[in-house]
Amino acid sequence: MEDSQIIELYFERNEQAIAETQAKYGRLCGKIACGILSRPEDAEEAVSTSYIKLWNAIPPKRPQSLCGYLCAIVRNTALNVYDSMRRRSCEELYGELAEVIPDTVTADDRLDSAEITGYLNEFLHKSKPKNRDIFTGRYYFNLSVRDIAERMGMTETAVKTRLSRIRADLREYLIHNGVSVD
Repeated sequence: MEDSQIIELYFERNEQAIAETQAKYGRLCGKIACGILSRPEDAEEAVSTSYIKLWNAIPPKRPQSLCGYLCAIVRNTALNVYDSMRRRSCEELYGELAEVIPDTVTADDRLDSAEITGYLNEFLHKSKPKNRDIFTGRYYFNLSVRDIAERMGMTETAVKTRLSRIRADLREYLIHNGVSVD
């Protein structure tokens, strides 16, 4: 079916428009979303959401290129999903470290943050290489527990346990060096 015919189906509010769009451009949309999102389930969800966005945009819009218009919607939807997932992941990481590293909000605290950074670097330097890799993978590179487990040849439970112990050791190290973590 030609793009102009598919667009007319959207203007008629015929649900066959989505089926035709999916039949013609589904694989392309999937590739775009998978290129941005690592999990196929997330990519599939982004593509499905994009079809709804396309349905809501046509009418009143009448794109000159249905393919180009749809690809832009899919790309933007996948990027929004990626940003949302990344924000949630960062909030989770900050939550994990909040028990260990004090918040540095005031100007005086920010001066102390350089000292805390120094202690953190010392702690990591003295840590076992595997612990250092796990910690930096999680808190510097924002890797998921699953990704760390796969890279390190460990189970997810083992990684979680080790992260918990590393945070506890870091907390003790900071307290030992006079940093108030409460």
